[in-house]
Amino acid sequence: MKKLLIIFLCLHLSLTTAADEATDRDAVIQAIDDFFAAMTARDVDKMRSLMTPDGIIYGYRETAEGLQVVRPTHSAYLENLATGEGTLVERYWNPKVMIYDRLATVWTPYDFHVDGIFDHCGVNNFSMLRTDHGWVVAGVVFSIESETCEESPLGPFSPTE
Repeated sequence: MKKLLIIFLCLHLSLTTAADEATDRDAVIQAIDDFFAAMTARDVDKMRSLMTPDGIIYGYRETAEGLQVVRPTHSAYLENLATGEGTLVERYWNPKVMIYDRLATVWTPYDFHVDGIFDHCGVNNFSMLRTDHGWVVAGVVFSIESETCEESPLGPFSPTE
């Protein structure tokens, strides 16, 4: 009887842990979805709620002159979002999510469109932090590529997305 109880408890704990991991993964992905929806809507207040106040976003591209890096703080990004023009849409697919306690990393390919026209593609690497209010973006590093893009498995972009 003791053995059955131990087996049941171990099975219950492993199923509970798997369910918790799936719930956390879903919450992390939802935060990324909300991040891009806020970007497209240029909703600065919503975006602010999805980011730590002191993070940095690093983007890089290889050019004929060498490595070019952009690195706005989260505050500068929000200012640019508020004053910028055009409709920005970023799509991503096949996210790889790793979670440990209050830390998550999301690695995913993406494509980026401005006013319905392809601009570039690359890979995002989000560092996420689970706060008392949910998952937020602590920082982002992403590549910017315009000529070596593979076709998106999401198909051609439609401005109605």
